[in-house]
Amino acid sequence: MLNKILKSVLLGVFALAIVTNFSSCKKEKETIAAIVVENDAGLPISHARVVLHAMPLKNSLYTYNPDNYDTFDYMIKSNLDTVYSAQGQISDIFVADWTDDNGRAEFTLPLGMILNVSALWQVDNNIERMGANIINIKEGEITTQVVEIRN
Repeated sequence: MLNKILKSVLLGVFALAIVTNFSSCKKEKETIAAIVVENDAGLPISHARVVLHAMPLKNSLYTYNPDNYDTFDYMIKSNLDTVYSAQGQISDIFVADWTDDNGRAEFTLPLGMILNVSALWQVDNNIERMGANIINIKEGEITTQVVEIRN
């Protein structure tokens, strides 16, 4: 009789442990910014350089000449304006990647935020086109933003 009760108690504890384990294993969703670079006809642009940055540029993106800089990343980084929060802090978020064959670049970020998006497409050795936008990234979601580069 005691053996039957012990088996029932152990079975109940085991079942409770399994139920608790399954209900507490909810994965945190990643916060992803997906940037799609398109031309003015709405077609995706592959192999474009995309930069997400927290600080705005000192001037409009279109006032800078990419030929005067070693890389597009360096052009953006060297022309960022410093903006302080009310607490005197600055954000140093700066990530870059190339678009895939579908014109898409994805960035996994630690939390939701609003970022500037700059993109460069090298048409050939002498011609470069740029585009810019802003993305409001929602925490725990995939947020998609389109950047249009005009021909």
